[in-house]
Amino acid sequence: MITFVQMILAIFILIGGFIKLFRIPFQVEHWRHYRYPLWFMSAIGLIELIGAIGMIGGIWNQHLVLGSGILFIILMMGAIHAHMFRARQPIVTVIPATICLILSILVIFWNSDVFS
Repeated sequence: MITFVQMILAIFILIGGFIKLFRIPFQVEHWRHYRYPLWFMSAIGLIELIGAIGMIGGIWNQHLVLGSGILFIILMMGAIHAHMFRARQPIVTVIPATICLILSILVIFWNSDVFS
């Protein structure tokens, strides 16, 4: 079960990272609403790719899960902040980031026996 959740989370973040790195037009438009510079979008995309690779690697090396999970928690809190406070978008726009935030927390707790 945990492997499945890790893979879903990693794939979702991986896709988001590629969308940001390749500056897909709809994502560029979102970043204009957030009022962040485009270089920051590329940096976040790269960080998301690294985290997703770590989460996938965490299937075989569970210590990678902690770092990737913490990274995703920070990224998703930032995403929620950008949607709600910088762009002042409707609450429904934070649903994907909130789901990823919750899954990240669950993945860390499910692997907590490794960290003790």
